[in-house]
Amino acid sequence: MPEINYKELKSHINSSEKEGFSRLYLIHGEELLCKTAFEELLNALLPESSSDRNLNYDPVDGTNENIFDAVERANTFSFMSGIKVVAFLDSKIFYSKENEKSLLEKAKEAHAQKDLKKAARYFTGLMSLLKLSFDDVGKENRGKSLKIDAGESDNSWIDDITAYCIGNGIGMSGEEDNASFFQKAVEKGFPKGNHLIVTAELVDKRLSLYKAVNKNGVIIDCQIPKGDSRNDKAVQESVLLERMNAVLLKNDKTIDKAAYHAMYEMTGFDLRTFLNSLEKLISFTGKRKRITVEDVESVLKRTRLDPIYELTNAVADRNAANSLFFLDSLLASE
Repeated sequence: MPEINYKELKSHINSSEKEGFSRLYLIHGEELLCKTAFEELLNALLPESSSDRNLNYDPVDGTNENIFDAVERANTFSFMSGIKVVAFLDSKIFYSKENEKSLLEKAKEAHAQKDLKKAARYFTGLMSLLKLSFDDVGKENRGKSLKIDAGESDNSWIDDITAYCIGNGIGMSGEEDNASFFQKAVEKGFPKGNHLIVTAELVDKRLSLYKAVNKNGVIIDCQIPKGDSRNDKAVQESVLLERMNAVLLKNDKTIDKAAYHAMYEMTGFDLRTFLNSLEKLISFTGKRKRITVEDVESVLKRTRLDPIYELTNAVADRNAANSLFFLDSLLASE
């Protein structure tokens, strides 16, 4: 079956409404683009306004130990008639050693954004790929086991992530067995009327599992080039503008060119941060339709105060690991 770009999804949905949807989808690439594509596909299969949505939509967290549960649910008919959708969300089953560097970078980025849960997912995914224990990534061994650049003097962020993993009982699972099991399920197929949608940020297209999904299902590619070449930068900016204009149109707002460039300078190509910043500006401007560079300078300079709210939430949730992390972040920013 075809592998399509996320921009072709609407056309695919239109044709599938006449010819029938695939029973298997893989959506991979940039996180927010994946989320948007997933929602579009899910709404086409089970409209949000439909009463069947609550009964026939079954989301499963994409940890590898849940793959057996996801396949079982996808093979089980719904108690209610009609289409059933099982979603295996944020899967890491398509990782390979080729993703080693990307996983470490993404764990570090998530840590910098104060998202320890997300950082832990990337980091334990890397540990599983490399068959490492928590001892292997301890201070004395991590330089060799993780191939950390000797010039990187401060890698205490790894200590924060491992402490979070241990404190919350987050471990690893057998990648090869899970991938083999899932590939057999993919090749066998799923019952008529049942659909499995898998989302993943990182994939290795050379894996036999990926090729099996491509042969037996539909793959929606939401990847955006991360390089610094002129062509890569042009693609990145076009995606930012496309998403920004959609949000502005929805909220009946406009933005000055200087304001857009000021935002881009602050965030770079980080779609989540960029759009979160845009939402803050929309709230800040209230009924005023135009967002100016002065708004950007006034609002986005205050984002360093966000850890206060994160700390409050962590304390309220009695999450000791997060509480200590955000307290340390606040003290370090003084």
